[in-house]
Amino acid sequence: MRARQLMGVPFLYAVAASAVGFSIYFSIGVVADRGLGLTPLIFLGAGVLFAITTLTYVEGGAMYRERGGSSTFARHAFNELISFIAGWAILIDYVIVIAAAAVSVPHYLTPIWGELGSGWQERVAAAVVIAMAAFINVTAVTGGSRANRLVVLALADLGLQLLVIAVGVMVVFEPSALTAELDLFTTPSFEDIVYAGVVATIAYAGIEAASDLAPDLDFEEGELRRIASAGAVMVPLLYAGMAAVALMAVPVVAGPDGPETALSGVLVEAPVLGVVQSFEPAWVADVMQWAVVLVATPVLVWAANTSMLGLSRHVYVLARNRQIPSWAGRLHRTYATPFIAIAIAAVLAVAFALPGNIEFLAGVYAFGALLAATIAHLAIIRLRVSDPERERPYRVPFNIRVRGGEVPLPAVFAAVVSGLAWVSVIAFHEEAVYVGGGWMVFGLVTYLVYRKAFEGVALTRRVTVPEAALKKEETEVEFRTILVPVFGTKLDDDIVATAGRLADAEVRDGTAPPRMDIVYVAELPLTVPIDAPLPGEVKKRADRALARADEVADEYENVDVGTAFVRARSRGAGIVSEARQRGAELIVMGAEPPSRVRGGAILGGIGAARPDEIGKVTEYVLQKAPCRVLLTAPPEG
Repeated sequence: MRARQLMGVPFLYAVAASAVGFSIYFSIGVVADRGLGLTPLIFLGAGVLFAITTLTYVEGGAMYRERGGSSTFARHAFNELISFIAGWAILIDYVIVIAAAAVSVPHYLTPIWGELGSGWQERVAAAVVIAMAAFINVTAVTGGSRANRLVVLALADLGLQLLVIAVGVMVVFEPSALTAELDLFTTPSFEDIVYAGVVATIAYAGIEAASDLAPDLDFEEGELRRIASAGAVMVPLLYAGMAAVALMAVPVVAGPDGPETALSGVLVEAPVLGVVQSFEPAWVADVMQWAVVLVATPVLVWAANTSMLGLSRHVYVLARNRQIPSWAGRLHRTYATPFIAIAIAAVLAVAFALPGNIEFLAGVYAFGALLAATIAHLAIIRLRVSDPERERPYRVPFNIRVRGGEVPLPAVFAAVVSGLAWVSVIAFHEEAVYVGGGWMVFGLVTYLVYRKAFEGVALTRRVTVPEAALKKEETEVEFRTILVPVFGTKLDDDIVATAGRLADAEVRDGTAPPRMDIVYVAELPLTVPIDAPLPGEVKKRADRALARADEVADEYENVDVGTAFVRARSRGAGIVSEARQRGAELIVMGAEPPSRVRGGAILGGIGAARPDEIGKVTEYVLQKAPCRVLLTAPPEG
């Protein structure tokens, strides 16, 4: 953050550029395979979509300052199911980017050791890059100068790309090479153009990782507008310029099966290196070759590391919102990193990297990226209408009034184009559909089973657990958020007093006061709507119980107290649901009917043995509660 204070907007640009610009080193060849001489224009077209998507992500990230990217936007705009779909699609994209960067690294090191570009050496080198990224992110050994290194690396990357374009214009400038084998809508065909345009989205890999940095950045509104504009214009122009130089240095030529370029053949894993090696005279090629090796290699290694960091943060968000099982987001006891998720991601990345097929990886990436981007645009559009008064440090420009809100036309355009492009992936990328579609089906089935069978929560309802729930071991038990169900019985006073004493014991100087939420759950049968008017006696009893509980809680002046009336189909389910929504660390309740469990016995959640005297409500809460449960009861007799 010190670097941010010193450099302001340049630091913000470095963050964005480092998370996006690296993919130039493996995307040119993939797009040129089908785009041929139109590749620069295809990058510009994809760049328009990238520019609008950048604006969408900037608005959403600045508005909520939460991790999760399109998944977070969808959570606020729609519901948990749509949020999960976006979030699950993002996960496979993170894995693909790690694999693609790792596959490219050994090929950019071939000037040092030629054998790294093939055979077992290539696979071992890719696996080492992935293992390094996993180790760094599990142990969090990034050091205090990470921001400074990020700025230096991003500026070196930008400088190298500008240098390649400038030198290329001087030594290989021949615009006719771009059109020599071009016959519009024949070579390339319309299908080829669409295919290449979709694959070109991998050129902007990393936008989700960049959006995950939103909570860590401090910015002024003017800075945010400038960085969004600079990134949206600069990156597409750089990619188009690099593509033009590449196709003039390694032009499209007639081949036995039609026009082709070596960029999509022997040079596909390291196209930028192949481009500069084609420069003349030879000394220029030698100098540029070593410049590419010195910059591209650390940039790609850093890209794998950044994507692994983005994945770990994203898994943490999904686990806290009970969209994936807690064990997947389990935090390491020492480093507080989701080590299980990182290990699984590393194994998957190695599996994707071993075949060394960049074209396949680009297709799978497009499947997830376009789906997530479409949901992101739709979420921002809906939030403009459903929540128009929310503060927005940045707003996508060019709006029209719709139902009291200002709908951004660029986001509407991008949502339509992204959606159609995603449909084209299904039509033209068979392998990507099998892998991406299989990934999504597996995720949705897992989500359904986990939510319904293990959590007993609706698919669309939001639940949040505290960070402590993801830690394997806790060094100290703290109860700073306590849920207290009351039932309008004589035991309520004892229950509230017990909870109040526990909360009061957590008072700390310089920290927010502990909170005690007192709830009365009214049980409504399935035969009536959940929002149906209640019988007067039920409402009166609830009001009396909450008022009496509030009086007892007033004794604890250092504790924040809130009361709430809750409707539910069953009391147990209502209590558990409120505990999840409020992030409760402890539920304090009385066993019903009075049990033989002496006051103060803390029982675990799932799997706790139940004395015969404990009733159905207590049993349900003990089995389903997302936190500890404290049962209180007066002595027998």
